[in-house]
Amino acid sequence: MRAYMFINALHSQSPTLTKAIRGVPGVHAADAITGDYDVVASIEARDLAELREILAGVQALAGVITTTTCMVPAD
Repeated sequence: MRAYMFINALHSQSPTLTKAIRGVPGVHAADAITGDYDVVASIEARDLAELREILAGVQALAGVITTTTCMVPAD
């Protein structure tokens, strides 16, 4: 299963946070972005339980304020 996670970061933390997010197992890619969110991450997981673990790993990083996750429907 795949999901996109949109992250709001503490002021000026986006570059550092993006690098940290890329190091979380299950994160396929992460990029600093402009707009309503500061970072977007692409996540791949075997199942919902693993997805929850990945999300928790990202949310536990220093500098994360809030997150919004959008799951990609199965083909």
